[in-house]
This record gives sequence, structure tokens and C-alpha cells, in this order.
Amino acid sequence: MTENRISIEFATRIYIVVLSLSILWCLFIVLAPFLQSLGAIYEDISDFLYWFYSPVCHQDDVRSLHVFGEKLAVCSRCSMLYFAFLFGTVIYPFVKKISDVSLPSVWFLLVASALMLIDALSDITGIYINTHLTRSVTGFILGFVLVFYLVPGFINFSHEIFTFLKFNRMQKQSTKNQQVDRQ
Repeated sequence: MTENRISIEFATRIYIVVLSLSILWCLFIVLAPFLQSLGAIYEDISDFLYWFYSPVCHQDDVRSLHVFGEKLAVCSRCSMLYFAFLFGTVIYPFVKKISDVSLPSVWFLLVASALMLIDALSDITGIYINTHLTRSVTGFILGFVLVFYLVPGFINFSHEIFTFLKFNRMQKQSTKNQQVDRQ
């Protein structure tokens, strides 16, 4: 890619979509235990939310944070990863121009990923038993770092798709105009 800037209007629209989806994702994580605590018909909605998050998290009760007397829809590591992503997305425009789709050094992502991997592998191998704190901190670090790769990535990807579709539409219109001119 030769150009690292996309129009601010286009980038802002995509940013708002990412922010909105992140807010909803995190809201549903907390909504599941809230609805569970209300009982009655709300438990069915809560069960659906827990089921919805089950493909992305083990949801182990012992490894989960609890609110309203119930566990969150995802474990402590996943919770902090998602909430850190939301936090990073909120502050993103204050740290970096939305229209700048350049990525930071891959080392930030590798270090954040390695910290989480070391924490998980150390627990699995029995070197040490990780805690809510270590799982939460490593999840938070990775979630926050991911923002600076995924937000520009989504903006750039959306721009590429938009440009491709626009070019194809223009090409079809040009071909149609040429056919009309020949007649």
C-alpha cells in the first residue's frame, strides 16, 4: 500500500462501526449475569447470551469474574481483553489520527501475545498457577494492543472493498456507455 491515509469521513464511519460493535459485545458480556440475577424469563435470554459466547471462551466459573452474583459471559482473561479493546477503541482517536492506517511495529503485538502465552503455558505445565490478576493483566495488555492493529486494519480493509466495488461499478458504467456510443 503506497498511501497510509484514507479520507477522515470514511475512516470515521468505519471507526464508529467498530466502536459500536465493541460496545455491544462488552454490554452483552455484563448483561448475561445481570439478566440471570433477575430470574424468570430473563434467565432464558441470559442462557442464550452465555451460549452465544461459549464458542469464544471456556466460561469456567472459577476463572471468571462475577457481578450481580453471577459469572460474566466470558472468563476473566477474555473479559479484560474485550474491555481493554473497548477502552483502546474509545481513546484511539486521541492517540492516533483515524485516517492514518499505518500499523505499529509488530513487536508490540508479539510481546503482548507472548505475555499471555507464557501465563497460560506456565499454568498448563504447572510451573505456577495463574490467578485472576495475571489472566486479567495479560488479557488487558493484548486487548489494548490489538486496537492499534485491528482498527486501522478494518478501516483499510473496508476502504479496499469500497474502492474495488466503486471501480467495478465505474467500469460497468463505462462499458455500458461505450456500447451505447457504438449503436
